[in-house]
Amino acid sequence: MQKQTQLTKFFSKKAKEQQESPIRTKLNDFVRFKVYIWQMLFCTPPTQEIQGKTENLNAKKKCSNNLDNWIRKSSLQQKKWPFLPKNLMYQIYKFLQLRECATCSQVCKFWMICYNDIYFSYSFFREFETSRFNEKELATVLKRSSKQLKHIKKVRDIIKGQKISSFLEKTELRTMLSDNSQQQGSLLELFKLEPKKQYTSVFLTDKDLNSICKESYKSLQYIQLISCQFMTGKGFEVIGKCSQLSLINIQSNCNLKDENIKIILEQVQELKTLMLLKCDGLTNQVFEIIGNHSKKLERLDIGCNPQLDLIKCSPLKRIESLQSFSIKENIVTNEALEIITTNLYKLHSLNLEGCLEINGYSLLQIQKLNLQRINLKKIQFKEEEIYNFILNTKSIKLLLVNNNLLSTRVEKIILSRQ
Repeated sequence: MQKQTQLTKFFSKKAKEQQESPIRTKLNDFVRFKVYIWQMLFCTPPTQEIQGKTENLNAKKKCSNNLDNWIRKSSLQQKKWPFLPKNLMYQIYKFLQLRECATCSQVCKFWMICYNDIYFSYSFFREFETSRFNEKELATVLKRSSKQLKHIKKVRDIIKGQKISSFLEKTELRTMLSDNSQQQGSLLELFKLEPKKQYTSVFLTDKDLNSICKESYKSLQYIQLISCQFMTGKGFEVIGKCSQLSLINIQSNCNLKDENIKIILEQVQELKTLMLLKCDGLTNQVFEIIGNHSKKLERLDIGCNPQLDLIKCSPLKRIESLQSFSIKENIVTNEALEIITTNLYKLHSLNLEGCLEINGYSLLQIQKLNLQRINLKKIQFKEEEIYNFILNTKSIKLLLVNNNLLSTRVEKIILSRQ
């Protein structure tokens, strides 16, 4: 009996030592820390939330979905398990895909309500790109968000009549809200519509574009309309109402005429970048129009318009701010190049990609310009001609040529001079 008592004392002493050991203390502290972090992040311990779901099922059905009301009614709960600030929750959701936000919404009721609120948040959908959504997600956004968000309603009107799956497969649409999007006429800062595949067109009507420009005539700064074959030349003229535009990019439209460009440029005085590629309806008169009305232009791209005679481009010399000129895949003779180098001597960048008439003599003419960047891809040159050009043109910082090996050697020469 005495022996048994001694053994009992021994084991009880051992258990007490284990409880008071530093390792056990650290382990307990670690467990408490994990519980605290869980409470901070997820607002409610999962066991209590499950219990609350079973006990208060009927009460929850009657509860309002309004986030502020729910937080106010849960003040006791808030004291025990503090919530993350609403703004922080919205910022977390903003950096996630919509499907990831849906997953996060399963954490607790607070996160679910925040998730439901983002469908009506201008902040969450400030930059809207259709390529970020799958078919089901885009359909949900168009259905729910278009009730309160004006720019989503515009997107829905553009897609209306098309299958969402077909639209996502063929088209990419992007919008960005302006900082003053709640004010009348200041909805969008950027609007971009283009096909995902070459040699295909996107569906945009004159009415759609008129509606967009009407809502954004004070704020629109960037507009890109690529392969909008259903637009008429007259329909493009509404772009001129957006007087704050700094970039206009219209590509692959045979309906655009010189007179349409004139009406646009007469009204848009702050234009910095103008891109008119693959517009078969343009004539040599467009040089005169651009030279007369775009005094602040810095970049001009009229590539892929072989019908234009670049010998007629001398009116562009009136644009003193012009620094970048792209005429890729146009017909550029040595005579035309002489006109360019004589009249556009302030150029810093010249794109001659695919201009097959360019030869060794042309490189000597180009040396007259103080160029920093030049694109000579898809043109065949002898290596000696390229080496002589790069050695004699000290200002060059980037030279693109057709041969990858030659391009690497040229890059090393440029780096060695810096």
